[in-house]
Amino acid sequence: MSNVRSDKPFTLAGRTFQSRLLVGTGKYRDMEETRLAIEASGAEIVTVAVRRTNLGQNPGEPNLLDVLPPDRYTILPNTAGCYDAVEAVRTCRLARELLDGHNLVKLEVLADQKTLFPNVIETIKAAEVLVKDGFDVMVYTSDDPIIARQLAEIGCIAVMPLAGLIGTGLGICNPYNLRIILEESKVPVLVDAGVGTASDATIAMEMGCEAVLMNSAIAHAEQPPLMTESQESPITAEGEERQHRRIKSFVMRAGRMTEGQQRGLDQGAPLFVLPLADSPVDYDQVFGRSAPRTLEIGFGMGHSLLEMAAAAPEQDFIGVEVHRPGVGALLNGVLTQGLQNLRVYDCDAIEVLNKCVADNSLDRLMLFFPDPWHKSRHHKRRIVQPEFAELVRSKLKVGGVFHM
Repeated sequence: MSNVRSDKPFTLAGRTFQSRLLVGTGKYRDMEETRLAIEASGAEIVTVAVRRTNLGQNPGEPNLLDVLPPDRYTILPNTAGCYDAVEAVRTCRLARELLDGHNLVKLEVLADQKTLFPNVIETIKAAEVLVKDGFDVMVYTSDDPIIARQLAEIGCIAVMPLAGLIGTGLGICNPYNLRIILEESKVPVLVDAGVGTASDATIAMEMGCEAVLMNSAIAHAEQPPLMTESQESPITAEGEERQHRRIKSFVMRAGRMTEGQQRGLDQGAPLFVLPLADSPVDYDQVFGRSAPRTLEIGFGMGHSLLEMAAAAPEQDFIGVEVHRPGVGALLNGVLTQGLQNLRVYDCDAIEVLNKCVADNSLDRLMLFFPDPWHKSRHHKRRIVQPEFAELVRSKLKVGGVFHM
């Protein structure tokens, strides 16, 4: 297929779709959050892990189809959790029975539980059986162009090469192979796995992919419905105008949480995470004293900020970070060391400065890793702009330090 995708609806198994975003249904907190996130996404195709989700096979349990009705969404049953061709074929046949003869399926045969990388040998075996059995097979595969070509030749209606490992949010790790697949494929190519941000989705669409499938990045977000809204804009077929939003200098990436990081969030957040206020915060009251005050934007995993706070107990520190594992790591360190002179915001630093920090109130503002946006086309995302510099100046005391 051409590597220049025309901005028109795309077709799968004889059906035309307006949205180019496919969403998964796993990893949400509950059915209601699943419903809200998928409604906000504007997606028309929803993929469901048959082995993990009740589609009617367990009559006494909540049924996903009650919140995501098939008359509103195209249900795409998948074979997640299958590790050989026999399991995958059996799961697809079960899905067809549960969904009254529904033939559209997403085939994925995994190699192991650690990487969740596709087992392409078993995938090819399963695809051959399913195509002969009358299924319309969309297939999760590696970014190997030869395997993608073989799967299309077998009769799969779409190939879905991974962008990165499932759940990592790493984005498109091998654009060169993906470009070859796009240039050679005679069936639609949809990026599956590893897409963590709206910018990742945009890159995939610019390369010529027909659509993008996302799950972990949305389900792991603090507010999944808001996350899905950010994904919808670059990958709707009509590209309609959306309400203007300020361009942010960061992207929300999903990440795996360690036990220590989760402990930090669970136990530390109620004590040390500050809410985004609508008016300047009295930090003397927050910390219970008046002391020199430092604010750091983007503390990462928090190692240096933790060290500074521990080394200077006579000073107060405020950290701002949107990466949840990093926030959890810092809070875990605060709990372990018993620090009282450190507080955290887990939201946009610009909003914190504008809404929460009074003018002439900071002794120091630190920004150690200001701009990961190296390409000129990303200039608008860079946090260090004239407006930002003026905002920082207004928040610093006379003689205050901007450390960058």
